[in-house]
Amino acid sequence: MPMKFEFEGTMVPSKRIAFSLWLAITMLVTPLHAQTAPDKITLGTITLSLNNLPIYVAQEKGFFTKENIFLEAVVLNASTLAIPVLIAGSTQVSASSAMTTIRAVEKGASLKIVGGLTNAPVYDLYANPKYRSFKDLKGASIGVSGLITSDTVIMKEMLKANGLEYPRDYALRAMGSMPDRFLAMQTGNIAAAILSPPYTFGADEAGLINLGSTAKYTPNFVQTVFNVRTDFALDKKPLLIRFLRAILRGDQWIHNQKEDTVRIIMKRLKYSEKHSEASWRYYINTNAIPKDGEINPKGMDKVMQLLVEDGTLVQPLPKTDKYVDMSYLAEARRTLQ
Repeated sequence: MPMKFEFEGTMVPSKRIAFSLWLAITMLVTPLHAQTAPDKITLGTITLSLNNLPIYVAQEKGFFTKENIFLEAVVLNASTLAIPVLIAGSTQVSASSAMTTIRAVEKGASLKIVGGLTNAPVYDLYANPKYRSFKDLKGASIGVSGLITSDTVIMKEMLKANGLEYPRDYALRAMGSMPDRFLAMQTGNIAAAILSPPYTFGADEAGLINLGSTAKYTPNFVQTVFNVRTDFALDKKPLLIRFLRAILRGDQWIHNQKEDTVRIIMKRLKYSEKHSEASWRYYINTNAIPKDGEINPKGMDKVMQLLVEDGTLVQPLPKTDKYVDMSYLAEARRTLQ
């Protein structure tokens, strides 16, 4: 005969009690598990770079965890891979150049730029000490990350302003990483290369010649942005907004917490304290890091003008909303606490 328990004068079979307890535990535990399991986002980056600083800060400070996101940030080591892996679904978000995104959209890709990451050109042109002026580069080889990457495009603008046309007056060598270009300059394998902090500071100390800053010739230019597939943005809108909220917190931390940001730069990028602080100051003073996730409108206009010159776009230019959708960022800002 089954056991019975008495509660306030009512006889209840033990099996019913066991079932009621199981049901109560299930109702309590299952929703809790569903709420705490983080959503995964795979983010594609090109290389370890200060251009990704808001991402690193958001990781280090737990801002993605606060948004219940497990972020897998992968380093692709090739700018040519950023958009293909995004389109294929291997990544859900890409941190890559606005130029690359627009080229892909013009070829039929369904992508949107949803936020800014680096809003200014951060590159200087350095040369081996035997090349002391722009005119000395005539007939020389210059090391670049890629033949049509955005940093190469704005470097060509600088050289053009100083009377040098590609390919008439100089050659380009795609060399990928900045350390490779730095070493190739020192050994004389290339005449010059485009560098960004902290390699610019190391180049100064090594006695290489700074021929000029790309920002002088292209002051308004959107460098790195967050790109997503349109279907991901629509299907996972709340998740995308949470991702952008984490980035917004990272932006704000960089601008307001110098010492801790310098510590994160040292940890993530293995720079010296001296170069880490100088790099932070450079990115802040040039407004390269957005304060609120924004994309510089004048910078986008310049990107599109340069894409007319390379034949990607034709006049009259399409509206920027063909490539950019700021509604997700707007919602992230509105709900940021």
